[in-house]
Amino acid sequence: MINAHECDVLVVGAGPSGACTALNLLNHTDLSVTLIEGSDLQRLRIGESVSASIFSVLDYLQVPKSSFAPNCFTPTQGNSAFWGSDKSANRHAIFAPDRATFQVNREIFDLTLLENVLSRGGIVFPRTKSKTVTQLKDDRYLVEVSHPERGKFEIVCKYLVDASGRNSSLSKSLGASVTQYDRLTGVGAFYKTDTTLLEQIQLIESDEFGWWYSAALSDRILVVTYFSDFELISKMKLNRKQQWQNHLEKSEYMSRRIEGLHFIDDNLWIRPAGTHFNHFTHIKNYLPVGDAACAFDPISSMGLGFAMTSGCQVATIIGNSTSTNGFNTNSQTYQQDLARQFEQYLNLKLQFYNKEQRWSDVSFWAKRQQL
Repeated sequence: MINAHECDVLVVGAGPSGACTALNLLNHTDLSVTLIEGSDLQRLRIGESVSASIFSVLDYLQVPKSSFAPNCFTPTQGNSAFWGSDKSANRHAIFAPDRATFQVNREIFDLTLLENVLSRGGIVFPRTKSKTVTQLKDDRYLVEVSHPERGKFEIVCKYLVDASGRNSSLSKSLGASVTQYDRLTGVGAFYKTDTTLLEQIQLIESDEFGWWYSAALSDRILVVTYFSDFELISKMKLNRKQQWQNHLEKSEYMSRRIEGLHFIDDNLWIRPAGTHFNHFTHIKNYLPVGDAACAFDPISSMGLGFAMTSGCQVATIIGNSTSTNGFNTNSQTYQQDLARQFEQYLNLKLQFYNKEQRWSDVSFWAKRQQL
Protein backbone atom coordinates (compact mmCIF):
# COMPACT_ATOMS: atom_id res chain seq x y z
CA MET A 1 0.00 0.00 0.00
CA ILE A 2 1.39 3.39 -1.05
CA ASN A 3 0.83 6.48 1.09
CA ALA A 4 -1.04 9.44 -0.40
CA HIS A 5 0.98 11.16 -3.10
CA GLU A 6 0.75 14.96 -3.38
CA CYS A 7 1.53 17.15 -6.38
CA ASP A 8 0.57 20.49 -7.85
CA VAL A 9 -0.67 19.08 -11.15
CA LEU A 10 -2.02 15.61 -11.88
CA VAL A 11 -2.27 14.71 -15.56
CA VAL A 12 -4.55 11.75 -16.28
CA GLY A 13 -3.23 10.16 -19.47
CA ALA A 14 0.36 9.91 -20.69
CA GLY A 15 -0.18 10.23 -24.44
CA PRO A 16 1.16 13.22 -26.41
CA SER A 17 -1.34 15.72 -24.96
CA GLY A 18 -0.55 14.70 -21.38
CA ALA A 19 3.19 14.50 -21.94
CA CYS A 20 3.29 17.91 -23.64
CA THR A 21 1.31 19.44 -20.78
CA ALA A 22 3.80 18.01 -18.31
CA LEU A 23 6.86 19.06 -20.31
CA ASN A 24 5.70 22.65 -20.68
CA LEU A 25 4.98 22.87 -16.95
CA LEU A 26 8.34 21.38 -16.03
CA ASN A 27 10.17 23.67 -18.46
CA HIS A 28 8.57 26.92 -17.34
CA THR A 29 7.27 26.54 -13.78
CA ASP A 30 8.33 25.15 -10.42
CA LEU A 31 5.12 23.12 -10.09
CA SER A 32 5.35 19.41 -9.32
CA VAL A 33 3.79 17.23 -12.00
CA THR A 34 2.55 13.63 -11.90
CA LEU A 35 1.14 11.61 -14.81
CA ILE A 36 -0.90 8.44 -14.53
CA GLU A 37 -1.52 6.12 -17.47
CA GLY A 38 -3.89 3.17 -17.54
CA SER A 39 -1.91 1.16 -20.10
CA ASP A 40 1.55 -0.35 -19.82
CA LEU A 41 2.71 1.86 -22.75
CA GLN A 42 3.66 -1.23 -24.76
CA ARG A 43 0.73 -1.77 -27.15
CA LEU A 44 1.23 -1.30 -30.88
CA ARG A 45 -0.10 2.13 -31.84
CA ILE A 46 -1.83 3.15 -35.03
CA GLY A 47 0.66 5.86 -35.96
CA GLU A 48 -0.17 9.20 -37.51
CA SER A 49 0.74 11.45 -40.38
CA VAL A 50 2.01 14.92 -39.49
CA SER A 51 3.43 17.95 -41.28
CA ALA A 52 6.86 19.44 -40.62
CA SER A 53 5.23 21.99 -38.28
CA ILE A 54 5.40 19.37 -35.51
CA PHE A 55 9.13 20.02 -35.22
CA SER A 56 8.53 23.64 -34.20
CA VAL A 57 6.32 22.44 -31.34
CA LEU A 58 8.98 19.94 -30.27
CA ASP A 59 11.63 22.66 -30.32
CA TYR A 60 9.39 24.77 -28.07
CA LEU A 61 9.14 21.81 -25.69
CA GLN A 62 12.94 21.53 -25.76
CA VAL A 63 12.73 18.04 -27.28
CA PRO A 64 14.22 18.56 -30.75
CA LYS A 65 13.85 16.10 -33.60
CA SER A 66 17.38 14.82 -32.91
CA SER A 67 16.14 13.46 -29.53
CA PHE A 68 14.09 10.80 -31.29
CA ALA A 69 15.30 7.57 -32.88
CA PRO A 70 16.00 7.89 -36.63
CA ASN A 71 12.97 5.77 -37.57
CA CYS A 72 10.50 7.84 -35.53
CA PHE A 73 9.66 10.18 -38.42
CA THR A 74 9.48 8.53 -41.84
CA PRO A 75 8.90 10.81 -44.84
CA THR A 76 5.84 9.71 -46.81
CA GLN A 77 6.45 8.91 -50.45
CA GLY A 78 2.92 9.70 -51.54
CA ASN A 79 -0.69 10.13 -50.50
CA SER A 80 -3.43 8.73 -52.70
CA ALA A 81 -7.15 9.23 -52.17
CA PHE A 82 -9.90 7.50 -54.09
CA TRP A 83 -12.50 9.89 -52.73
CA GLY A 84 -15.26 11.35 -54.86
CA SER A 85 -13.97 9.52 -57.91
CA ASP A 86 -12.62 6.19 -59.13
CA LYS A 87 -9.47 8.05 -60.12
CA SER A 88 -6.69 8.64 -57.64
CA ALA A 89 -6.01 12.18 -56.49
CA ASN A 90 -3.11 13.47 -54.47
CA ARG A 91 -4.53 13.75 -50.96
CA HIS A 92 -2.83 17.09 -50.35
CA ALA A 93 -4.58 18.58 -53.35
CA ILE A 94 -7.92 17.46 -52.00
CA PHE A 95 -7.57 17.96 -48.26
CA ALA A 96 -4.68 20.28 -47.47
CA PRO A 97 -2.03 22.56 -48.95
CA ASP A 98 0.90 20.79 -50.55
CA ARG A 99 3.44 20.07 -47.83
CA ALA A 100 5.95 17.50 -46.67
CA THR A 101 4.44 14.88 -44.38
CA PHE A 102 5.90 12.26 -42.06
CA GLN A 103 4.55 9.02 -40.66
CA VAL A 104 5.14 9.00 -36.91
CA ASN A 105 6.11 5.85 -35.05
CA ARG A 106 3.86 6.52 -32.07
CA GLU A 107 5.51 4.01 -29.75
CA ILE A 108 8.91 5.70 -30.11
CA PHE A 109 7.35 9.17 -30.12
CA ASP A 110 5.25 8.72 -26.98
CA LEU A 111 7.98 6.99 -24.98
CA THR A 112 10.58 9.61 -25.90
CA LEU A 113 8.30 12.37 -24.65
CA LEU A 114 7.77 10.49 -21.38
CA GLU A 115 11.50 9.90 -20.96
CA ASN A 116 11.95 13.67 -21.14
CA VAL A 117 9.18 14.17 -18.57
CA LEU A 118 11.01 11.85 -16.18
CA SER A 119 14.42 13.42 -16.83
CA ARG A 120 13.00 16.86 -15.93
CA GLY A 121 11.56 15.80 -12.60
CA GLY A 122 8.08 14.61 -13.53
CA ILE A 123 6.62 11.43 -12.03
CA VAL A 124 4.91 8.81 -14.21
CA PHE A 125 2.76 5.95 -12.90
CA PRO A 126 2.02 3.47 -15.74
CA ARG A 127 -0.71 0.82 -15.44
CA THR A 128 -2.48 3.13 -13.00
CA LYS A 129 -6.16 3.92 -13.42
CA SER A 130 -8.21 6.62 -11.74
CA LYS A 131 -11.18 5.15 -9.90
CA THR A 132 -12.87 8.01 -8.05
CA VAL A 133 -12.31 11.76 -8.03
CA THR A 134 -13.43 14.00 -5.16
CA GLN A 135 -13.04 17.76 -4.98
CA LEU A 136 -12.08 18.88 -1.49
CA LYS A 137 -13.26 22.01 0.31
CA ASP A 138 -10.08 23.88 -0.64
CA ASP A 139 -10.77 23.01 -4.34
CA ARG A 140 -7.95 20.48 -4.49
CA TYR A 141 -8.69 17.04 -5.91
CA LEU A 142 -8.42 13.71 -4.14
CA VAL A 143 -8.02 11.00 -6.79
CA GLU A 144 -8.16 7.35 -5.85
CA VAL A 145 -6.12 5.26 -8.27
CA SER A 146 -5.39 1.58 -8.66
CA HIS A 147 -2.33 -0.37 -9.81
CA PRO A 148 -2.48 -4.15 -10.50
CA GLU A 149 0.43 -4.94 -8.15
CA ARG A 150 0.64 -1.95 -5.85
CA GLY A 151 -3.08 -1.82 -5.16
CA LYS A 152 -5.04 1.34 -4.41
CA PHE A 153 -3.55 4.65 -3.35
CA GLU A 154 -4.52 8.31 -3.37
CA ILE A 155 -3.17 11.34 -5.18
CA VAL A 156 -3.94 14.86 -4.00
CA CYS A 157 -3.44 17.70 -6.46
CA LYS A 158 -4.34 21.36 -6.95
CA TYR A 159 -4.91 21.16 -10.70
CA LEU A 160 -6.36 18.25 -12.64
CA VAL A 161 -5.58 17.88 -16.36
CA ASP A 162 -7.69 15.42 -18.33
CA ALA A 163 -5.62 13.82 -21.10
CA SER A 164 -7.50 10.55 -21.05
CA GLY A 165 -8.73 10.70 -24.65
CA ARG A 166 -12.04 10.27 -26.43
CA ASN A 167 -13.54 7.94 -23.85
CA SER A 168 -12.89 10.32 -20.97
CA SER A 169 -14.94 9.09 -18.05
CA LEU A 170 -13.13 11.66 -15.92
CA SER A 171 -14.82 14.66 -17.56
CA LYS A 172 -18.23 13.02 -17.25
CA SER A 173 -17.71 12.17 -13.58
CA LEU A 174 -16.86 15.82 -12.87
CA GLY A 175 -20.00 17.07 -14.60
CA ALA A 176 -18.58 18.31 -17.89
CA SER A 177 -21.05 18.59 -20.73
CA VAL A 178 -19.83 16.77 -23.85
CA THR A 179 -21.64 17.38 -27.13
CA GLN A 180 -21.36 14.31 -29.38
CA TYR A 181 -21.74 15.01 -33.10
CA ASP A 182 -21.40 11.49 -34.49
CA ARG A 183 -20.29 7.97 -33.58
CA LEU A 184 -17.63 7.39 -36.19
CA THR A 185 -15.72 4.23 -35.27
CA GLY A 186 -12.54 2.72 -36.62
CA VAL A 187 -12.12 -1.04 -36.97
CA GLY A 188 -8.67 -2.12 -38.01
CA ALA A 189 -5.84 -4.60 -38.11
CA PHE A 190 -2.08 -4.67 -38.45
CA TYR A 191 -0.51 -6.51 -41.37
CA LYS A 192 3.09 -7.61 -41.87
CA THR A 193 5.26 -8.48 -44.82
CA ASP A 194 8.13 -10.95 -44.51
CA THR A 195 9.52 -10.31 -47.98
CA THR A 196 9.34 -7.00 -49.84
CA LEU A 197 9.53 -3.65 -48.09
CA LEU A 198 6.34 -1.64 -47.86
CA GLU A 199 5.87 1.53 -49.87
CA GLN A 200 5.66 4.55 -47.58
CA ILE A 201 2.33 5.89 -48.79
CA GLN A 202 -1.02 6.62 -47.21
CA LEU A 203 -4.04 5.29 -49.06
CA ILE A 204 -7.66 6.38 -48.60
CA GLU A 205 -10.60 4.76 -50.36
CA SER A 206 -14.25 5.64 -49.78
CA ASP A 207 -17.21 3.33 -50.29
CA GLU A 208 -20.95 3.39 -49.77
CA PHE A 209 -20.83 2.98 -45.99
CA GLY A 210 -17.59 4.70 -44.96
CA TRP A 211 -13.92 4.80 -45.90
CA TRP A 212 -10.71 2.82 -45.71
CA TYR A 213 -7.34 4.14 -44.55
CA SER A 214 -3.94 2.48 -44.61
CA ALA A 215 -0.39 3.59 -43.87
CA ALA A 216 2.97 1.89 -43.50
CA LEU A 217 4.07 2.17 -39.87
CA SER A 218 7.50 0.80 -40.79
CA ASP A 219 9.13 -1.06 -43.67
CA ARG A 220 7.30 -4.20 -42.58
CA ILE A 221 4.08 -3.21 -40.79
CA LEU A 222 0.92 -1.79 -42.35
CA VAL A 223 -2.16 -0.55 -40.52
CA VAL A 224 -5.52 -0.88 -42.28
CA THR A 225 -8.63 0.75 -40.80
CA TYR A 226 -12.25 1.00 -41.87
CA PHE A 227 -14.21 4.01 -40.59
CA SER A 228 -17.99 4.00 -40.40
CA ASP A 229 -20.78 4.76 -37.96
CA PHE A 230 -20.92 2.54 -34.89
CA GLU A 231 -24.46 1.47 -35.78
CA LEU A 232 -23.46 0.45 -39.31
CA ILE A 233 -20.44 -1.48 -38.05
CA SER A 234 -22.69 -3.39 -35.65
CA LYS A 235 -25.37 -3.99 -38.28
CA MET A 236 -22.86 -5.20 -40.89
CA LYS A 237 -20.91 -7.16 -38.24
CA LEU A 238 -17.69 -5.47 -39.30
CA ASN A 239 -16.34 -5.94 -35.80
CA ARG A 240 -15.90 -9.61 -36.71
CA LYS A 241 -12.76 -10.62 -38.56
CA GLN A 242 -14.38 -12.61 -41.37
CA GLN A 243 -17.00 -9.95 -42.19
CA TRP A 244 -14.34 -7.22 -42.01
CA GLN A 245 -12.11 -9.17 -44.39
CA ASN A 246 -15.02 -9.80 -46.75
CA HIS A 247 -15.75 -6.09 -46.85
CA LEU A 248 -12.07 -5.34 -47.45
CA GLU A 249 -12.02 -7.76 -50.40
CA LYS A 250 -14.81 -5.73 -52.04
CA SER A 251 -12.59 -2.65 -52.12
CA GLU A 252 -10.82 -2.06 -55.40
CA TYR A 253 -7.55 -0.53 -54.22
CA MET A 254 -7.17 -1.32 -50.52
CA SER A 255 -7.54 -5.03 -51.19
CA ARG A 256 -4.64 -4.86 -53.64
CA ARG A 257 -2.41 -3.24 -51.04
CA ILE A 258 -2.62 -6.17 -48.63
CA GLU A 259 -1.85 -8.85 -51.23
CA GLY A 260 0.94 -11.04 -49.89
CA LEU A 261 0.64 -9.63 -46.37
CA HIS A 262 -0.58 -11.46 -43.26
CA PHE A 263 -2.21 -10.49 -39.97
CA ILE A 264 0.07 -9.76 -37.01
CA ASP A 265 -2.79 -10.45 -34.60
CA ASP A 266 -5.96 -12.41 -35.32
CA ASN A 267 -8.01 -9.89 -33.35
CA LEU A 268 -9.35 -6.66 -34.82
CA TRP A 269 -9.09 -3.49 -32.76
CA ILE A 270 -12.06 -1.12 -32.43
CA ARG A 271 -11.70 2.52 -31.41
CA PRO A 272 -14.03 5.51 -31.31
CA ALA A 273 -13.23 8.21 -33.85
CA GLY A 274 -16.24 10.50 -33.59
CA THR A 275 -16.46 14.25 -33.24
CA HIS A 276 -17.23 15.80 -29.85
CA PHE A 277 -16.76 19.01 -27.88
CA ASN A 278 -16.30 19.38 -24.12
CA HIS A 279 -17.88 22.25 -22.11
CA PHE A 280 -15.95 22.47 -18.83
CA THR A 281 -15.50 26.04 -17.55
CA HIS A 282 -17.86 25.50 -14.60
CA ILE A 283 -15.45 22.92 -13.12
CA LYS A 284 -12.83 24.44 -10.84
CA ASN A 285 -9.13 23.71 -11.37
CA TYR A 286 -9.86 21.27 -14.20
CA LEU A 287 -8.81 21.47 -17.84
CA PRO A 288 -9.08 18.89 -20.64
CA VAL A 289 -6.51 18.54 -23.43
CA GLY A 290 -6.35 16.65 -26.71
CA ASP A 291 -9.27 14.36 -27.49
CA ALA A 292 -10.72 14.91 -24.02
CA ALA A 293 -11.27 18.57 -24.98
CA CYS A 294 -12.19 18.24 -28.67
CA ALA A 295 -12.22 15.11 -30.77
CA PHE A 296 -11.82 15.44 -34.52
CA ASP A 297 -12.67 13.14 -37.42
CA PRO A 298 -9.43 11.39 -38.50
CA ILE A 299 -9.95 12.63 -42.07
CA SER A 300 -8.93 16.08 -40.83
CA SER A 301 -5.45 14.92 -39.71
CA MET A 302 -5.74 17.29 -36.73
CA GLY A 303 -5.36 14.82 -33.87
CA LEU A 304 -1.68 14.79 -32.90
CA GLY A 305 -0.95 18.45 -33.64
CA PHE A 306 -3.94 19.58 -31.60
CA ALA A 307 -3.07 17.19 -28.77
CA MET A 308 0.37 18.76 -28.44
CA THR A 309 -0.60 22.42 -28.80
CA SER A 310 -3.58 22.12 -26.44
CA GLY A 311 -1.27 20.55 -23.85
CA CYS A 312 1.14 23.47 -24.20
CA GLN A 313 -1.73 25.97 -23.89
CA VAL A 314 -3.15 24.37 -20.75
CA ALA A 315 0.28 24.27 -19.12
CA THR A 316 0.63 28.00 -19.77
CA ILE A 317 -2.81 28.65 -18.27
CA ILE A 318 -1.92 26.75 -15.10
CA GLY A 319 1.49 28.39 -14.88
CA ASN A 320 -0.06 31.86 -15.15
CA SER A 321 -2.91 31.17 -12.69
CA THR A 322 -1.70 32.65 -9.42
CA SER A 323 -5.25 32.98 -8.10
CA THR A 324 -8.62 31.27 -8.44
CA ASN A 325 -9.99 34.22 -10.41
CA GLY A 326 -6.99 34.10 -12.71
CA PHE A 327 -7.56 30.43 -13.42
CA ASN A 328 -11.26 30.94 -14.10
CA THR A 329 -10.60 33.77 -16.55
CA ASN A 330 -7.90 31.82 -18.37
CA SER A 331 -10.09 28.71 -18.47
CA GLN A 332 -12.90 30.67 -20.10
CA THR A 333 -10.48 32.11 -22.68
CA TYR A 334 -9.24 28.59 -23.43
CA GLN A 335 -12.80 27.36 -23.88
CA GLN A 336 -13.48 30.23 -26.31
CA ASP A 337 -10.30 29.43 -28.25
CA LEU A 338 -11.37 25.79 -28.51
CA ALA A 339 -14.83 26.83 -29.72
CA ARG A 340 -13.31 28.92 -32.52
CA GLN A 341 -10.99 26.09 -33.59
CA PHE A 342 -13.85 23.63 -33.45
CA GLU A 343 -16.10 25.79 -35.62
CA GLN A 344 -13.34 26.01 -38.23
CA TYR A 345 -12.93 22.25 -38.04
CA LEU A 346 -16.65 21.62 -38.57
CA ASN A 347 -16.57 23.70 -41.76
CA LEU A 348 -13.44 21.91 -42.92
CA LYS A 349 -15.01 18.52 -42.20
CA LEU A 350 -18.08 19.54 -44.21
CA GLN A 351 -15.86 20.43 -47.17
CA PHE A 352 -14.07 17.08 -46.96
CA TYR A 353 -17.21 14.99 -46.95
CA ASN A 354 -18.97 17.04 -49.63
CA LYS A 355 -16.22 16.05 -52.05
CA GLU A 356 -17.74 12.57 -52.08
CA GLN A 357 -21.13 12.76 -53.87
CA ARG A 358 -21.43 9.21 -55.23
CA TRP A 359 -23.44 8.03 -52.21
CA SER A 360 -24.98 11.27 -50.96
CA ASP A 361 -28.33 9.55 -50.38
CA VAL A 362 -26.78 6.96 -48.03
CA SER A 363 -27.08 7.79 -44.33
CA PHE A 364 -23.34 7.71 -43.56
CA TRP A 365 -22.60 10.38 -46.17
CA ALA A 366 -25.85 12.34 -45.94
CA LYS A 367 -25.41 13.13 -42.24
CA ARG A 368 -21.87 14.41 -42.84
CA GLN A 369 -22.75 16.63 -45.79
CA GLN A 370 -24.63 19.12 -43.69
CA LEU A 371 -23.77 21.02 -40.49
